[in-house]
Amino acid sequence: MSSTNASIEDLESYPRDLYVAVMQAIPAWVARRMLEIASHGGVSAGADFMEAIESVSRETMQQLSGDLLSLLTTDVDHQRFNPLQVIREANVFANQSLAILGVPTPRRDEFDAQVMPHDHYAVGPLTWKDLSEDVHEAGISWGAWKAATVLTRRRAEGKIQ
Repeated sequence: MSSTNASIEDLESYPRDLYVAVMQAIPAWVARRMLEIASHGGVSAGADFMEAIESVSRETMQQLSGDLLSLLTTDVDHQRFNPLQVIREANVFANQSLAILGVPTPRRDEFDAQVMPHDHYAVGPLTWKDLSEDVHEAGISWGAWKAATVLTRRRAEGKIQ
């Protein structure tokens, strides 16, 4: 999904605010989730685990820097995913690392397994707030901006009143 031609300067203010908030939140979120999941699985976080967190954070940031930017620079009428889906796809690195580190796979409910089948460790995020309060605010604002943009266009096209 990544686009090499996209730039943060190409983003309007609401998508830019969301992009910046997500990218700032990722390292802390990755660390928090991996530590929580390991703790629930009875695995202690030694030096190897902490190194893995740093590696996963870098890989996640690298993937998201392209994929999220690509989505947010795509015209709203052509977006086929939402930013949370893009972020959830990037949790593949945390899932792989947790498995390599021997963290037992937690029991997941049927809905969770159906909605995010590749997320064996339930890394998430499920909501904007799972990442941070800043991401939550930026995500809600972005969603309202996107809806207003679409409605304004449809009214201009005479498709709605």
